[in-house]
Amino acid sequence: MSVNWLASATRGAGRTAVGFLTVGLLSGVAQAQAVPSERIEAFVAVMAEHGCRMSPFQADEVMPGAGFDDKAETKAITEQLITEERARILDGQLVVFGGACGGKLDYSGRERFFAAVADNNCVMTIDEAKLLLPRVGVEMKEVQLLMDKMLRMSEIRLSSDETAVFLEENLCDKFKGLSPQMMASTPEAAVEPRSADELRADFIEYMQGVGCTLGRSEADRQLPAAGFTTKELRPVIGAMIQAGEAEMNVADDSLTISEELCPR
Repeated sequence: MSVNWLASATRGAGRTAVGFLTVGLLSGVAQAQAVPSERIEAFVAVMAEHGCRMSPFQADEVMPGAGFDDKAETKAITEQLITEERARILDGQLVVFGGACGGKLDYSGRERFFAAVADNNCVMTIDEAKLLLPRVGVEMKEVQLLMDKMLRMSEIRLSSDETAVFLEENLCDKFKGLSPQMMASTPEAAVEPRSADELRADFIEYMQGVGCTLGRSEADRQLPAAGFTTKELRPVIGAMIQAGEAEMNVADDSLTISEELCPR
């Protein structure tokens, strides 16, 4: 039997460690804290200093020292930025647009969700969402953060058993056929990607914090949360191995950074 939308969101909240990515669908906390605009812009300014994107691991390291140690506040700021279509959750990271970060969204997460539902006969279950939402560039966490607003505005409704979402008829007509455009667009284009040198430096800094050695199973679990993807790291690690800066241990399938770069 399919998991329902509300239960799925509740479990998502329990799994997310950092405040600004905590999902609290339809909870009182989600609406309880109004954040002054100056605090929001100060938060965006901190994000701008770190490339306008941040993973949960990076947030735990950076935000408390920048004056954002109250996770309830950072959660409220994140939800407000996403609701105002100034932020997205992409590859598990918060990505901010506008203000100090500049750039703008091509399509918001809300619009991408509408298009996916519209092109699925205006209804979607959780199981379908897991397959269809990534294709149009929106993650379940982001949809869950927007769910309360969409329900309050009657843009969507839930089935009686809460296993399916139905899109409002006018919105369904408006967004039908737009999925291909969403799929072809690149929501991350407004954010400058890290150069190879920046990526190498960030990776070395991360490895210094985890003891200079990382197994494959740990890497699969920890690196995405730290803001790295396999696609971008593969050539960096390959170059480091070639240069003798890192060594791959075939026996235990682990990567170790040289002592010169990562003092023990």
